[in-house]
Amino acid sequence: MSKKDTKMVDKFKELSVVEDDYAVKLDTEVRGYGNEILRDIVGSIAVDSRKHAGLFKACAAITAGDSLSLTEDEYNQLVGSLEKHEAVEGNMIKVVDDILAKNKDDRIKMMLNHIKSDEIRHHALIRNLTKMVVKREVILEKDVWNQLFRDVLTHGHAPPDQWEEPE
Repeated sequence: MSKKDTKMVDKFKELSVVEDDYAVKLDTEVRGYGNEILRDIVGSIAVDSRKHAGLFKACAAITAGDSLSLTEDEYNQLVGSLEKHEAVEGNMIKVVDDILAKNKDDRIKMMLNHIKSDEIRHHALIRNLTKMVVKREVILEKDVWNQLFRDVLTHGHAPPDQWEEPE
């Protein structure tokens, strides 16, 4: 890894800690608020900060050269799961749009627009996540033996011993 990459890994790790610490601070502060609505709003910011911390950790790991590979079965499970989540996110965007069209309260519109922008980003991230993941082929022992047998020139027959006298 180059010196530049090492610096970037360290920066991502640092940002992850900053976001994580910020989330803890917000959680602590929000407990003191008597108003449940404010606790919910500020608490959602803390959740976002935890999300950011996780994304920064992932950036650090990728920059450090860690693999995003999965076995074929794991990959197929991931694709199935992400397809379901992508549908949920897409549906949520439609639901929020419907509510926005009917709502007149600017405070609620602000929060719904924020939710909608999050859902749009989540939708895009989920859609692109499978492109970031590498399918790792599962190699079974029988595959190794079959490959060895195919590649051997004699196909399982012992070659003549060069030191043995001909009969």
